[in-house]
Amino acid sequence: MTAPALIKQAELRRMATIAKREGVRVEVEVGGRVFRVSPDIPDNHKPEPLALPDDFAL
Repeated sequence: MTAPALIKQAELRRMATIAKREGVRVEVEVGGRVFRVSPDIPDNHKPEPLALPDDFAL
């Protein structure tokens, strides 16, 4: 027999909905363990390659 889940699937769905809607990380502590749900944020912090002019000397 398996142990009951620490967090129910419905609770995880609610946490995910809030995380996506508000753009925040949601945390819950159960039995001394912290469970986090983060929104899927696109990676827009990577710099794009610079287009240098042809006569630019490095």
